[in-house]
Amino acid sequence: MPTYVSLVKFTQHGLQTMKDKGVERAEMVKKNAQALGGKLVQAYYCLGEYDVVAIWEFPNNKTAMKAAVMNASMGHIQITTMPAVNRDEWKALLQEAMGKKK
Repeated sequence: MPTYVSLVKFTQHGLQTMKDKGVERAEMVKKNAQALGGKLVQAYYCLGEYDVVAIWEFPNNKTAMKAAVMNASMGHIQITTMPAVNRDEWKALLQEAMGKKK
């Protein structure tokens, strides 16, 4: 299944309600993805520009977009989701694009 990376920032509302609803919302984000056929591979909570970096698997781009919209619509996060390929896939794509054999 294709891999996606989400960069997440908590909204002001999300921060203000973190104590009472933070864990519940994190589970809802995961369940929304599962309902669409996706899977949360791992989530990393961070210091800096982004609060969370999440690694997902979704069947396709449209499904990843649906999950991002569903989760952002809860009002506690802003989310940017990008398709990603692993290093071996990238090497193969690069070799194809440059006309080189593996």
